[in-house]
Amino acid sequence: MIADLIPSRANTLRAVLLLALCAALAPLAACKKKEEAAATPGGDQPAEQPKEETPKEEPAAELKPKWPAGRRMVVQLVTHTDTEISSPAMPQPVKTENFLTQEFAFTAGPERPGGGCEVEVEVVSVRSENKTAGRTVPVFDPKGDPKQDTKLSQAGPAFRKLIGSKVKYQTGPDGAVTKVDGVPQLASRLTTGLPMQAQFIVRTLVSEESIRGWNMLHQNLPTNAVKAGETWESTRDIPFGVARFQLTSTNTFKGWEQRNNKKLAKIETAGVISPKEGVQSAVTLGEGATLAGNAWYDPDLGVVTESDVTAQFSVNVAQASGQATSSKLKTRTTSKLTDSGGASVPAAAPADAQPAEKK
Repeated sequence: MIADLIPSRANTLRAVLLLALCAALAPLAACKKKEEAAATPGGDQPAEQPKEETPKEEPAAELKPKWPAGRRMVVQLVTHTDTEISSPAMPQPVKTENFLTQEFAFTAGPERPGGGCEVEVEVVSVRSENKTAGRTVPVFDPKGDPKQDTKLSQAGPAFRKLIGSKVKYQTGPDGAVTKVDGVPQLASRLTTGLPMQAQFIVRTLVSEESIRGWNMLHQNLPTNAVKAGETWESTRDIPFGVARFQLTSTNTFKGWEQRNNKKLAKIETAGVISPKEGVQSAVTLGEGATLAGNAWYDPDLGVVTESDVTAQFSVNVAQASGQATSSKLKTRTTSKLTDSGGASVPAAAPADAQPAEKK
């Protein structure tokens, strides 16, 4: 989810870009040594001591991505972004909060003979609001009057058409998404009738790279079995408007944790965001861009049922005047599997994920 980088004359599009962005704890069974001194009947020699038991090591866990056939899994994705924009043309920085809530439904078909399957991906809901100087302003409200969509944002009509839209993931034997079907058709339908600038932004939001990022069910999972305390690396691209960044993460399996009455695998992630090599853009990334958070994986479903990640970074945008606009961003993104196609999963949105009550 990306904060706005558009000049002040296009303020209504700032929040739109928010839609375009996205150690070890080994639970070993400690055996307490028991020592009892007992005199033998015939003398002062101690009785034989019991042997100390060796702690049992947890076996390696296979945290594999799975697509349970026929299950409609609904994921709620909530993003809270704090943005501070500075420019030589502005007397002081402008601070903005954006609250973005999205819901996606994933329904997997039967497994193919060679492995892998087809997954239908549906956009269930989208809602976005800005908060500036204590005032909350809707960017897109799905329950609002469709006639007001354009007044709130030039891309408003596209957001309304996005709800209910579907594309298809093609997955390989390892569960990874290899292709997304229906992207050009979706982009064409959403951008019809929009101003040119809004068309560009919407196409960025529904690029194949961005749509792959909707899948929070399998992010940062290891390719091999891991034991508590073991780490693995992962790399993925992050679309940021016309720019492309890269996230390199170190992931650690922290062990098993009881959460929502289930035994889940906890995964800790710490990453560095860097410019994508070979990609030139007017948008440049500042130093010290980081990401950190946790995720919880359900071995029965083969999916991440919950995650909480915070990214902090800054970007500079070159202007035609030769000056540059600088933006500092802090983005907290939480995902929650709210419906697993069987028993419902309790929803628990973070306390700061919802905007203040409108006045």
